[in-house]
Amino acid sequence: MATCEAELIESAAHGDQEAFRHLWEIHHAAAMAAALRLCHQRALAEEITQGAFLLAWRGLPRFQKGSPFRPWLMRILFRHALDMMEKQGSYLQPISLDNAVETEVQFGSDSHMEQADLQEQVAQREEVQQALAQLSAEQRRVIALRYGADLTEVDIAQVLGWPVGSVKSRLNRARERLRELLNDGER
Repeated sequence: MATCEAELIESAAHGDQEAFRHLWEIHHAAAMAAALRLCHQRALAEEITQGAFLLAWRGLPRFQKGSPFRPWLMRILFRHALDMMEKQGSYLQPISLDNAVETEVQFGSDSHMEQADLQEQVAQREEVQQALAQLSAEQRRVIALRYGADLTEVDIAQVLGWPVGSVKSRLNRARERLRELLNDGER
């Protein structure tokens, strides 16, 4: 598969749209799942995924031959997702009960969840979302990548182009700030 993928990448880098379509077919589901985990909104996740593939298509001539495609694509996707989420202020938009139900079903949660439990979860998410809105953009980025995309600190450093130590300190400051904001909300 790696050789076949390397050939697809080489062909696509030279403008072969059919080769890129095959790359899209191989990686689309993983990219869409990652975008959905990050933003929790299907329409936005689709837009993010489409934009990431477009950026990858444009960037293929600069792709480092012999490197794995998926990590490269995911770095593009995460950066693009964070930019789009900041621009759209998606962390400021209220969470609808319908979207929460759709997300719970997609992530395999118990479909027989009681309405009261779901409403409580939506209320908690709203509270977290309001706290996230009070963080700096930099803090939201590390929190989104760590907990939304489930990346390690090393992976976050690669995506953002920061030293691992900077990621750790920014993540700790963001967690502390969130803790303060959420504890203030309980009082």
